[in-house]
Amino acid sequence: MCLASAYAEKSKKLLMENTKTIEIEGDTVILTDLFGKVERIKGTIANIDLEENRVIIKVA
Repeated sequence: MCLASAYAEKSKKLLMENTKTIEIEGDTVILTDLFGKVERIKGTIANIDLEENRVIIKVA
């Protein structure tokens, strides 16, 4: 199984571990983890590193 950790670009703050889905709705990134917890973050995806299972989000 391939799950990712999502981090804020500038602060490097962990936004979510075990992220299973990422959706974009306008200027909002919607993260859902393995257990169904949902985080809605105003911003855009800055980088996705599949080898490191890391997603960087530029928070607005």
